[in-house]
Amino acid sequence: MRPADPVVRLTEHPSAAPLVAALAGRIADADADADAHAEPEGAVIAADAAEALSTTRAALAAGQVAIVCGRPADLDPLIAAARDAAGLLLVVDPPWLLIAGAEARVETVTGWPAAAQLALAALGARRSPALSAALGPRPPRSSDAFVHPTAVVDGDVRLGPGTKVWHFAKLLGPCVIGAGCSLGQNVVVERGVRVGDNVRIQNNVSVYSGVVLEDDVFCGPSMVFTNVGTPRSHYPRKGEYAVTRVGRGASIGANATVVCGTTLGAYSFVGAGAVVTRDVPPHGLVYGNPARLRGWACYCGARLPLGVDPEAGPERARCGTCARRYVRTGRVIQEER
Repeated sequence: MRPADPVVRLTEHPSAAPLVAALAGRIADADADADAHAEPEGAVIAADAAEALSTTRAALAAGQVAIVCGRPADLDPLIAAARDAAGLLLVVDPPWLLIAGAEARVETVTGWPAAAQLALAALGARRSPALSAALGPRPPRSSDAFVHPTAVVDGDVRLGPGTKVWHFAKLLGPCVIGAGCSLGQNVVVERGVRVGDNVRIQNNVSVYSGVVLEDDVFCGPSMVFTNVGTPRSHYPRKGEYAVTRVGRGASIGANATVVCGTTLGAYSFVGAGAVVTRDVPPHGLVYGNPARLRGWACYCGARLPLGVDPEAGPERARCGTCARRYVRTGRVIQEER
């Protein structure tokens, strides 16, 4: 005998209608595939919050998925029930709560499509045509990538193996993100962006069209990229985005701003709060507003004991952290092998 189908419970609410239809269609499709003679179990719409509370408790106790649209008056007992049960509860519409009983966690989602996506993941079944239409195309990502349920992946987004996309991130395809990357909370990656391998993009960073991040780049929390040099609300310049390239191994500190059209050389280092308005040479250490070349950074990130005077003769230095050796000639430094 096949296991009982998940039961979806919703209180009446206008925004619940497409979710009810989509999930009911998915359940019916799954029933048809599993047993052509079985009687399908569709969504159950509760008449009011009190009915929703009782049916939801029953569904959770049975290890089923329950979705409630609208907040029941006594939500706290429902949360407690979810934490003690094997099922999963989705409360759709304000305050957009997901309560997963098995892990006793409360997380935020942004709307009914996200809630339906979460429910689908919990059901562990394929999409129906109705649900596919409601949610859009399935994110084309590597099976080894992790995308948090609250993240939005829209269009042709390619994620490399081992990449992790965290809470409330938004990825707009077409874009390519390499292997072993980490995209923190509230990160936005726009169309046309290319991100290399092992890139760390911390919380609240927007990577706009025209930005290229090479391998091993670090973008600190709340740093800012731009992509138009002379923006006007009344004179749009879409398609005129300037290219900003961040070289391999470069680091950008928290709250720094990188003005579009600049290139940050490999292993360069931008200090926290800096405003970068011109190119930074490889291994260059810049900070301030506007950012100026203040020194040199090692492969490991430590500051090197080298000057910045372009007229000075060649000088050599050894990193006190990793023992790498460098030679500087003018404003060019090279590692000595």
